[in-house]
Amino acid sequence: MKSKNLLATIRTNLSTQPLEDNERAYSELIGLSLANSFVNFKGGVIASFENAPAARRMLRILDMLGIKHTLSSYVPDRFGGVSGHKYEIVFNQRDIYNILLDHDRIYDIDILPIYFLRGLFLARGNIYISTRGGYRLTFASRYQFALIYASDLLSELHMSFAMQKRQGKDIWFLHVMKFDEIISLLRLFGLKRDIEKLQNIYETREIKKNITRITNIEMANLKRVSYASSRQIKKLSKLTEDDIPSKLIPLWRLRVSPEGRLLSYREIAERLGWTKAKVSRGLKKLEKIADDKTKDDI
Repeated sequence: MKSKNLLATIRTNLSTQPLEDNERAYSELIGLSLANSFVNFKGGVIASFENAPAARRMLRILDMLGIKHTLSSYVPDRFGGVSGHKYEIVFNQRDIYNILLDHDRIYDIDILPIYFLRGLFLARGNIYISTRGGYRLTFASRYQFALIYASDLLSELHMSFAMQKRQGKDIWFLHVMKFDEIISLLRLFGLKRDIEKLQNIYETREIKKNITRITNIEMANLKRVSYASSRQIKKLSKLTEDDIPSKLIPLWRLRVSPEGRLLSYREIAERLGWTKAKVSRGLKKLEKIADDKTKDDI
């Protein structure tokens, strides 16, 4: 499954999670609001979304909390063309309005960490699976303070992260890049089936990675052995039977023969009824004789 399809499934599943109680719903509402919201002059909060599941989730929460709201949907004109729907929800909620005006107020209210993070991720988060095998779960917001607060919560959960600002745009990112920590977050968000899909992707990639690594190692070893073998045979081919002790002649004949050039030390030992160690010592002795002969010729 591609990461885009997986993300779409995760967003849909997050938007249909049961609303357990007002406190949890309120914490999630704050997370949804701080991704990409601003205030109007009438004391309202305008929450803007580019994915329908996040907008649906906010509407469900607002209905549950009894907060009046209005919804508008339109297709924005971008770069001379149109692209996906945008959803704007306008509502009045004093705490969120005050936080957007004075960011430090977020530390003065009680927010349940998991539900805040879940709302923040649903509103503008993403999951990346790179072609090189890397994984990244990203929170995004137009407000740096919202991600600083989220990073504090991640620290309490003993998770590592990195923060970044996109150049030329008013948007900040908070990345979680360790696979086991991404799984832990999704588990805390209540996503069991999606975790299984992501783990299947991970396990399949690991298997392919291991196969590729083993194949590369074997090819490198084969090249190294092939090079060493051809170098050795080139030396031994310069010898004649008169140069070689009688006990080593069977080994020399087999090694320089067309068949022997392709044999391993173990296979040569089996053909001669020798041990592998004896074959190794014998070939080293033959190489030394060939080197000495070359020096004498010089």
